[in-house]
Amino acid sequence: MYILDPRAAVGQAPWKLGPGTAACLGAFDGFHIGHRALLERARALAERVAVVTFDPHPQRVLAPERAPKLLLAPAQREHVARSLGVDALVLLPFDRTTAQLEPAQFVDRHLRPLEPVAVVVGSDFRFGAARRGDAAMLGELLSLAGISLGVVPPIPVPLELARFGGTAGPSGGTAGPSDGKIGSTLIRERLAEGDVASAADLLGRAHAVLGDVVRGDGRGRTLGIPTANVAAEAACMPGAGVYAAFLSCWSPDLGLFEPMPAVANIGQSPTFTSGNVERRLEVHILDRDLGERLYGAKVEVAFVARLRDEMRFSSAAALVEQIHADIARTKTLLDAHARALVMEPPRPR
Repeated sequence: MYILDPRAAVGQAPWKLGPGTAACLGAFDGFHIGHRALLERARALAERVAVVTFDPHPQRVLAPERAPKLLLAPAQREHVARSLGVDALVLLPFDRTTAQLEPAQFVDRHLRPLEPVAVVVGSDFRFGAARRGDAAMLGELLSLAGISLGVVPPIPVPLELARFGGTAGPSGGTAGPSDGKIGSTLIRERLAEGDVASAADLLGRAHAVLGDVVRGDGRGRTLGIPTANVAAEAACMPGAGVYAAFLSCWSPDLGLFEPMPAVANIGQSPTFTSGNVERRLEVHILDRDLGERLYGAKVEVAFVARLRDEMRFSSAAALVEQIHADIARTKTLLDAHARALVMEPPRPR
């Protein structure tokens, strides 16, 4: 896979996709199974597949106060795209000027120069100033350049994942947040609830956050349960609680290329703190003590199952007893099926 970014291609016009490439167009926050339907349609139209997306996410420009945390950091987005067989990732710079382009201007400036044989979008795709352009208009504009359009309908939420009044849905249909379709908003809602299992079903993989290992209070080691403190402020974190997880090291110099089973805690350590304390992500790797090797490393934490709420315990001993129970339960959950949901970290190429 290669990455095209016009901001890094000044003086190198024209820049374009390779021959026989269909381009999937959209925000692609998460590369969830709805996005994968676009990729499948593109593969039916051309030999090669590109993803054309925006950087930064349009909401961060148009409504930064309401912009959500993204499901993937840029490095994760590239890694997932590569794993899905995407041949090219195109990052269209999005700013106020881009937002004010008329639909025809957007196509002429950002799509035609790529020379795709086809463009694929979701049926609810909107573009151009004031979102005046829709899929039908896009098809008309592309046809003038001899480019075909593929339109993919929304993917409904599977019945077993639908929610009715906050509970699992009854038989007879699909429903739930986000108008009953799979999308990034729905996935963020499930993550906020701590329902990482449903999020994994919607993503097609376990949700994971990327961050750096920083020094913490060192309390875990004194309790005999050392933890890695992961700073991932920009990540879309699941709700507070304790999770069965895998930790993957993205720093190749450490030579740790396999995801490691772990227990992760997201919260404020109420047994030892009080008041409004910033939430932390602390991860204990099972049956392995890496000492200080991880300090400064970039790691990814993939959440597989929620174990329990974060709780205040009467003593450190009571907390340690519960953590050992969490570890025992985690070992029963992190089986081959759970491991299959977790991506391996990037390896040196």
